[in-house]
Amino acid sequence: MRAWLLIAGAEFTMLRRSAFALAMGAVLPLALGGLILAAEADTGRAGPGTAAGLLLVTLITLTAYVSGTTTLASRRQQNVLRRLRGSGASDTAILAAVLTPPAVLTLAQVLLLSAALDLRGIRPGPLVPAVLAGIVTAGALAALTAAVTSAPELAQLTTTPIALVFLGGALWVARTPAADVGWAMTLLPGAAITQLARIAWRVPGADGWPVVTALLLVTAVPAVAAATRVFVWDPRR
Repeated sequence: MRAWLLIAGAEFTMLRRSAFALAMGAVLPLALGGLILAAEADTGRAGPGTAAGLLLVTLITLTAYVSGTTTLASRRQQNVLRRLRGSGASDTAILAAVLTPPAVLTLAQVLLLSAALDLRGIRPGPLVPAVLAGIVTAGALAALTAAVTSAPELAQLTTTPIALVFLGGALWVARTPAADVGWAMTLLPGAAITQLARIAWRVPGADGWPVVTALLLVTAVPAVAAATRVFVWDPRR
């Protein structure tokens, strides 16, 4: 715990000093999230639950996943991860600490943009795991993707397939009646997060949030196991 706190604190300091990282990890996701809310306010076609799901998936994908992958690849290129590994901290603690700032940024963005949503009558039970389990899953996939990302500049390329899976799953559920969303669909992280948001906003036909949460975490468990096994700590050539 001490190692995690120290490393995470250093990461927050480095993030604060990097205008580019702040722009990519905070400004861009907030802008896209604002566009989703503006489109829903203008058309009202998606409904508040589905719009909230699309918002959550966008923030989690761009901040927790893409920015997390970029940060890990950057710290490896700078030999930071190799030095941290020699400090006695566990591999899991190092990866979790480096990914803490993107995770906290995601939470802050969710809280900020949620103020523009209609929160009356929502069920917090499904909403909390939608955010927290979504961030954990995105962080695990970020570590896995960073294992095959040789430089931070390539993160925009290597994260594209999984980012499309996140966003594609969200759009798939958004276009499907809530009652017709089966468990197989919610194996896609973006689909599970969107469905949990629909359940939270009491969309007719949307239920079973403990099962959907479990299926969301199904993606995180093998991703964490794979990332810790294949992650490359030395700079890649």
